[in-house]
Amino acid sequence: MSIATASDFELAPPPPLVTPLLLAAVCVALADWLFYGWDVGISWPLFLGVFGVVAVAGNGVAAPRKTQLIMTAVFIAGLMAAIEQVDFLSIVVSTLATAMFVIALTARETSSWQRRLFEVATVPFRGPFRLAGDLFGALRHMKAWTPEWLGSLVAWIVPLGIFAVFLALFSSANPLIEHQLMRIDLRALFNLVSAPRVLLWLMVACVIWPLIRRRLPRKPARRPEPGAGVVAAEATDMDYLLGVQAVLRSLVLFNALFALQSGLDLVYLWGGAALPDGMGHAEYAHRGAYPLVATALLAAGFVLVAMRPGGPAEQSRWIRPLVLLWTGQNILLVISSIFRLDLYIAAFSLTYLRLAAFIWMGLVAAGLLLILIQIIKRRSLSWLVDANAATLALVLYGCCFLNAPWLVASYNVEHCREVGGSGPRLDMRYLESLGSAQTLPPVEAHMAQFPGVLPFSREYRTSPDRQYFSQPGNWRGWDFRRWRLERYFANTPAERLTSSDASKG
Repeated sequence: MSIATASDFELAPPPPLVTPLLLAAVCVALADWLFYGWDVGISWPLFLGVFGVVAVAGNGVAAPRKTQLIMTAVFIAGLMAAIEQVDFLSIVVSTLATAMFVIALTARETSSWQRRLFEVATVPFRGPFRLAGDLFGALRHMKAWTPEWLGSLVAWIVPLGIFAVFLALFSSANPLIEHQLMRIDLRALFNLVSAPRVLLWLMVACVIWPLIRRRLPRKPARRPEPGAGVVAAEATDMDYLLGVQAVLRSLVLFNALFALQSGLDLVYLWGGAALPDGMGHAEYAHRGAYPLVATALLAAGFVLVAMRPGGPAEQSRWIRPLVLLWTGQNILLVISSIFRLDLYIAAFSLTYLRLAAFIWMGLVAAGLLLILIQIIKRRSLSWLVDANAATLALVLYGCCFLNAPWLVASYNVEHCREVGGSGPRLDMRYLESLGSAQTLPPVEAHMAQFPGVLPFSREYRTSPDRQYFSQPGNWRGWDFRRWRLERYFANTPAERLTSSDASKG
């Protein structure tokens, strides 16, 4: 005789998903009718009363008669508190009473009230994950209870969903695409649903789902004898969402959309074609610099999913060439983003964030190139991870030697309008906000064009408490960049700058 342990208990097969979904939809519709656009009062206990009865009826009563009577009294008492007055305390009491009523009446095993109270308290946090898990878990058994055409429709979820994400990113990056999308009149749809209303539906559905569809333990199941046979692996939840059909359709849609974006860039950005009235090339470039990098990152993630070992690429001869084509388009997209950022900096000057964006875009381009090499050379995923890690390490190491304040100041001075450049006027406030004396040498080299910089320069030079100019108290505080700066100030005293400025004036 063996004693069953806690690990021997298994969850009973969950009930079919259709009925719980219909019950949840009824409760969501009731919540919309009772709460949306109205003050909360008697509607709260009314909703809880209907929900409690629906949840118990959907899961079935399993508790003994005595428990049913006690928990029904608790349920009614909780509703009475909310009927008296709806405030924070009554909402908490009535909600706990309703949840305890559902859990106690549908439970098939005895349990302490502390454990049930803990289960009640965690319902709102488990709800979103349970709902998503049940929906995806249902896809595992679709072949057994769905017609073939419905499974084919599911394979459109990922292509159309990610296509919409890419389209939204391209819309924010390309005002031409945004202009065409804005011509579509969606007011009729927006009149029916609104963001707060949809948020209410999702919130209610997530909170009530763990009680609408309870997961109840069943009797211990015998463990299979060793060597009794190996059960064939079941299809995963991704078979429909990210199977061959979904990936193939996604790549066709994505290649077409990316080709449209690349074509617009070739015509308007690289070719210099005239943009619509009121839109300059600087604005066109700025709109796309950062969203296009986000698009490339999402694309890289999808490529890794599509080309995963044992994935769809090994089951279709069309997926591999489409992935190669799409990866090449993404590299072109990142190059276009770098060119956009260069145009924007030429029009609006260089900043820390824009310099970091250049470095980041270069890393993204290198990562896409490594993905392309991995696909062509059929390298392993570990090789790709190692190569990207080495690239990142080299870039970060190189940034240790990058004097960013000096570089930003040098670029902005050399391209500003005061010295005859094509950029904007020098933004001294921004250079001062950097808080680094490394910005002074490039500016002081053109002191005649920037007479207002002299007080700024003197403040840095004469301030005794600034670490840039005070000699380190010990040799351990020495560094080469500070030494170079000290040599500059020693060789270029403030008096020379003043006299030089006066003579030029």
